[in-house]
Amino acid sequence: MLTKQKGDLALGKAINFFLSNEYEVCLPVGDKRKYDLVIEKESSLSRVQVKYGGLYKGLEKCTVALRVMGGNQSYGYAKKYTAEDFDYLFVYTAKDESYFIPWDDNIIGKSVISVEAQKYNSFRVDVQG
Repeated sequence: MLTKQKGDLALGKAINFFLSNEYEVCLPVGDKRKYDLVIEKESSLSRVQVKYGGLYKGLEKCTVALRVMGGNQSYGYAKKYTAEDFDYLFVYTAKDESYFIPWDDNIIGKSVISVEAQKYNSFRVDVQG
């Protein structure tokens, strides 16, 4: 599966999770924002970054890159997300697991996390379908 397809799959799982849990889901136009969704529940708005957690380089646990990659044929770059970029991180993994994690000091500034680490267990959510 291509990288963009993995991202689309994760986004679909996120939308399904939020709609199934009575959130209003808003999609920004274009891809110039650092977040993928805006969710609303009980008049409270939050920005959500959606990521796919894959099994990379022979690792047994799914990892998630917490940076924006870009560039062209001449150069490439990677930029870490900041505290102001979004409010929550939603991760769908290659093991068909989902996580809804507050974007806070525990993960801000990191380039990669292993989403299956014990400290993220309490953020695992059930996605129907």
